[in-house]
Amino acid sequence: MWRTLMERNDFELVRSILSGDDSAFSALVDKYQKSVHALAWREIGDFQIAEEIAQDTFLLAYKKLPTLKNQHQFAGWLYVIARNLCTDWHRRKKPTMQSLEATNRKTLEKSDYERFVEEQREKAAAERRRELVRNLLDKLPESERTVMTLYYLGEMTSEAISKFLGVSVNTIKSRLRRARIRLKEEEPMIRDTLGNVHLSNNFTQNIMDQITHIKPSSVSNTKPLLPWAALGSAAVLVFLLMGASNQLLTRFQKPYSLEAQSETSIELLNVPIVLDVQSDTDTQRRIGSNVFANKNGGAGQHDSDAALASDSQQESTKISVLTEQWTQAIGPETGNVHEIFLTSKAELYTVSPTGIYKMTEDASGWVLINNTVPTGYYFEMPMAEHKGILYIVSFDEIFASADGGVIWKSIGLRPSGSVIELLITEDAFYIIMDDKIYRSTDAGKQWTPFNVGIKNREIFTATAVGNTIFIGTDRGVYRLNSDSWEQLSVGTFRKVNSIAVSDNTMYVSTSPNDTDLTPAEMKTKLIREIMRKEKSNRWEIFRSEDLGDSWNKITPSSRSFIDYFPLGGKIVAIDNTVLAIGSVNIYRSNDKGETWTNLGIDADSLSTPNSSIIAVNENTLYKESIYKLHRSTDGGKSWHPFMKGIVSSQVKDLLEYKDRLYAHAGTEIVQSADGGNTWSSIQTEAGKIDYLAYPNMTVANNTFYAIARDVDGRTRVCSLGSNSNQLVPVPEIPTVSGDIVNNDFYNIDDGQDTNILNEGEETQQVVDRVQSLKLLLNIIEVGALVVTDNTFYIDRNRKLFKWRKGYPDWVDLGLDTGENTQHRGFSLAASDETVYVGRQDGHLFQSFDTGNNWEDITSSLPLMFEDFNEIVFVGSTVYIATNNGVLVSESGINWRVLTDNTDTNIEIVSIAIDGTNVFGASDSGIYELDDRGKWWIISPEVPDRIEELVIHDEKLYIVTEKRGMFYIPLN
Repeated sequence: MWRTLMERNDFELVRSILSGDDSAFSALVDKYQKSVHALAWREIGDFQIAEEIAQDTFLLAYKKLPTLKNQHQFAGWLYVIARNLCTDWHRRKKPTMQSLEATNRKTLEKSDYERFVEEQREKAAAERRRELVRNLLDKLPESERTVMTLYYLGEMTSEAISKFLGVSVNTIKSRLRRARIRLKEEEPMIRDTLGNVHLSNNFTQNIMDQITHIKPSSVSNTKPLLPWAALGSAAVLVFLLMGASNQLLTRFQKPYSLEAQSETSIELLNVPIVLDVQSDTDTQRRIGSNVFANKNGGAGQHDSDAALASDSQQESTKISVLTEQWTQAIGPETGNVHEIFLTSKAELYTVSPTGIYKMTEDASGWVLINNTVPTGYYFEMPMAEHKGILYIVSFDEIFASADGGVIWKSIGLRPSGSVIELLITEDAFYIIMDDKIYRSTDAGKQWTPFNVGIKNREIFTATAVGNTIFIGTDRGVYRLNSDSWEQLSVGTFRKVNSIAVSDNTMYVSTSPNDTDLTPAEMKTKLIREIMRKEKSNRWEIFRSEDLGDSWNKITPSSRSFIDYFPLGGKIVAIDNTVLAIGSVNIYRSNDKGETWTNLGIDADSLSTPNSSIIAVNENTLYKESIYKLHRSTDGGKSWHPFMKGIVSSQVKDLLEYKDRLYAHAGTEIVQSADGGNTWSSIQTEAGKIDYLAYPNMTVANNTFYAIARDVDGRTRVCSLGSNSNQLVPVPEIPTVSGDIVNNDFYNIDDGQDTNILNEGEETQQVVDRVQSLKLLLNIIEVGALVVTDNTFYIDRNRKLFKWRKGYPDWVDLGLDTGENTQHRGFSLAASDETVYVGRQDGHLFQSFDTGNNWEDITSSLPLMFEDFNEIVFVGSTVYIATNNGVLVSESGINWRVLTDNTDTNIEIVSIAIDGTNVFGASDSGIYELDDRGKWWIISPEVPDRIEELVIHDEKLYIVTEKRGMFYIPLN
């Protein structure tokens, strides 16, 4: 019986308890007692008091259990109760204990006294160790501190913590990993100390004894409609008749359902009656018929008890807890893509930082099927297929799926390094890295180096034809021959950019690579190129129809001048159709490369040299582009963004302006008039989307400003036009001078293909390509833009500039703003004549005269920190959000640190203002500042690390690091 109880899930146990089986509650107590105790100790710091709070948590949970709407989320609901009880304990005066000195020793026998003293010494030593552990944990950010406590003291797995906190497993593992790195030397002591803490043996029994005296709360808390005496005899008769007939009763009111998902309110004489009615589940918006992965991640997965939460904040009448849950906003359709993969059954997959997606059966969009496999921003994640099993390479593991990508299981760790391809033959698995190859003959459990014949070669691409493997290197193509690699005759002294295979026909794209060639090799290379009529400074394409034994050159003969530069050369082939992507232009052949058609430039889908491209058929192709995935349905002639269903991971900024949301997504600014469900691009004066590398937009003086380029390609301060859909340069503000690439790039030798260069259309396309290259090369034009009154401040190339009406040009304020000002850690803010610059090195600079004079005030602040998250003005009051808490000052001279009600610093990553209300976003949730200057948490835990917090249409909107955009209504 007991084994059966323990194996049942929370939902089944809750249903049993509500049906009258109290024994099921003991299973829940045993399951979560350590978790709740760990959380309470984390908040209180005393193990005994934490145990008392843990007991109270379960007793209150039992009493309130009928009010739990979503019975699948018992763990998260229990977490909210425990947290609120801890907050309530802090409000009350802590109990004092009588010291040993105050005890009459005459009442103690001598031996008892000595034994008592020894026990007290042992307890004191243990308490010192625990206090040391607590101090070590206090060094961690709150989110990491909570996870470490639950892991070691609560003895919970990452999956269990995920369910308990309502956060994804990936996030929990990431927090745990970061915490271990921070406390690397002290981790064994933390593990041993917390691992030796045990709850009382009769913990569960005490709770079960007490619940026999507790009557669970009624589901409905509504008041009677009217006193019975006031109804009159006729009304009483009607109700008696209704009570006499069960059939009539069911017509009057449907029976209460534990799974009811809505409440119908009937109002009479201003006194509401709430009837719990069974309603149809809202139709889930999904694309196609594919199923979603079961996932515990995401905010809003646990119900909070509003009454319990509000009880803990009675001292601050200003604060109220949010009772709704986080809702995913569709968000702008943009973001990095790590992989595009087509299976043998023509099923298409793509991988982004937000998860693994699958194309719907009708090819109308993408469906998120898994978000438990660790994905990141900066590494490729190759996929492979073998005997119906899918494989994917993650950061340090390889995962396999037997159900089409919904559920993935790790098959083991992989060798460290940048993986280009995972190739699988009948005999072995091969990991192809950029500088080495590993082989596994036991399905990925163990890996051994496999580099005989290719040592010191740089690898760029690889593919398999049946059981034969080919790799493209900085010195041509190599083929696997038994247990070693043999070099083929094609591109011996050239870099291989891409290898494509259709049936048994191979295509290879090469480009020049004269690096490290000896004089003898250079001579041989030149002779071969002369004999084969190859161009040493251009990319070339070759074809083989005998698995690499012989090759024919099939390079397009009429290439654009820009394609003479060796920057591109991706190839994709299907049947007799070949598509070649040069540095800019796209070429198509329908006869295996014998003849080519130049399809021209598509500046809106420019790709990087490592971008994937997949052909589903001759007409439908997909390719990675800068911050987007593009699709062509006309054989590569035109390309269009195709991100429908993919949660955006590239929203870098978010703000509200005139009842609309504006976001900096990928390389463009987008707007939404419907709360984030649909988005449209903001155009520049030239009538096209500009390549904006960093979030440079702000609202001041009831005007929307942004940095963009005008029709001549000059960087300007622009404002939003009257139609709210176009950025127009502010005419009186001078150009932001010093575009780095343009001048040098445009000074091309007039003798080179001037007939092509002078063609206006292609020249403009080259300009677009230049802007794209700026983005790829991380060339910063403007790192920040701030406007106050009529003064404009910009950060550019480590300098701060100012402009105001009457200035002929931008004025250098003489302050070195430091490096990497486009990344988190740098902040710029201004109000009236006061300006603050938070540099990435942790120094805060202050000016009271619009930047003419500066003072480094870091050493005078009452807080030590390393990074700036945000600087925000509310009138004359400035809030400085750092990695160690928030500073506030009204004068800029006297500063104080904002804490919660336990005097704990809260790291706030983003601040939002709603009138006089101040909200802050942290890794653990949304906080609000009360009228005493204390932070109170008001929201469920957030789904991921927050980048931005904005208030719009009486909702809180957050932009997360990897899971897109969410919102929650304000009460």
